[in-house]
Amino acid sequence: MNAVLPAVLITGVSSGIGHALADWYLNRGYRVYGLSRRQPDDLLAREHFHFASLDLNQFDAIAPTLGRLLTGEASLDLVILNAGILGQFDDLANTPMTDLQHTMDVNVWSNKVLLDQLFADGRNVRQVVAISSGAAVNGGRGWSGYSVSKAALNMLVMLYSREQPKTHFTSFAPGIVDTAMQEQLRSRTPDDRFPSVETLRSKQNTPDMPTPAVAAERLAGAMARLPDLVESGQFTDLRRLGELPG
Repeated sequence: MNAVLPAVLITGVSSGIGHALADWYLNRGYRVYGLSRRQPDDLLAREHFHFASLDLNQFDAIAPTLGRLLTGEASLDLVILNAGILGQFDDLANTPMTDLQHTMDVNVWSNKVLLDQLFADGRNVRQVVAISSGAAVNGGRGWSGYSVSKAALNMLVMLYSREQPKTHFTSFAPGIVDTAMQEQLRSRTPDDRFPSVETLRSKQNTPDMPTPAVAAERLAGAMARLPDLVESGQFTDLRRLGELPG
């Protein structure tokens, strides 16, 4: 009798970290369930890849889409809440409420709706990793709604860890990865108010800013170790894992 393949659900699989992780897990025999607005065309023909198109800003669509995607799936080994948006990069005082609300909806509240549906269906979920950011704790000027949303995401994860003690939760900063978000930031006109953008420019094409494909193996390995290294509900940064015992 063949062993059941481990299963992972990943949001934001059309590009960047989510796409690279989906590819990494498929290459190692996982069943991968992917959600994103755009189709990852190169993954659709892969064996054991299951995809549904979903705009996470459309809360009412999350439950039925997730239900269809996971039909017959009684358990998930890993859920990676990766999808997110930068929002307007500017001083908070200059950022309109509409932009802040949209950023919070995608980066925080969509994950609440998704988690609620996963657990309402009675599915066994071994581990949840929410992709957070150092911006959640650094408070760098310009990160505005993105920082606020990732800080809120960290607390969301902590609260769910108290409500679902059988699941290990972590909010996890992956370090700097060369994604479309980084390109968006580097394309900005230089502005002395936002020194973090210059720091990002200086890291391009260096080991400090790997491509998603290069980063995926390190991220996947780290996520597998998180239940042994970090108390459920906590925030940690990939760059700090080497400092932790274990």
